[in-house]
Amino acid sequence: MSVEDVKVPYEILVRFDENGAPSGAHVQYRRRVTLDGELLKEEVQDAQPIDLDGFPTSAIMSDATKSALAKIDNQASQIALLTEQLDRANELLSSLSAEPKTTE
Repeated sequence: MSVEDVKVPYEILVRFDENGAPSGAHVQYRRRVTLDGELLKEEVQDAQPIDLDGFPTSAIMSDATKSALAKIDNQASQIALLTEQLDRANELLSSLSAEPKTTE
């Protein structure tokens, strides 16, 4: 039987002062206990203060920024494509409504 008890980061809260400098931080960990690959227990543990001396805020912010920028780029591409499609549809509607109607 293989028992695995791991603690992984779940959430980090960083507070900033009026000048934008980090003034405090807390972290919560998720504890997962498995037996032969089957999850027995999962819990989010209480928040613990983090010492800001040497705290890797730049790495965390960098990863979050990269992720956000990638999402923004993707959404901007989708918006451009949809705007182009909408413009073509509006041109088609305008041309169809401008054609004279024939009655037979």
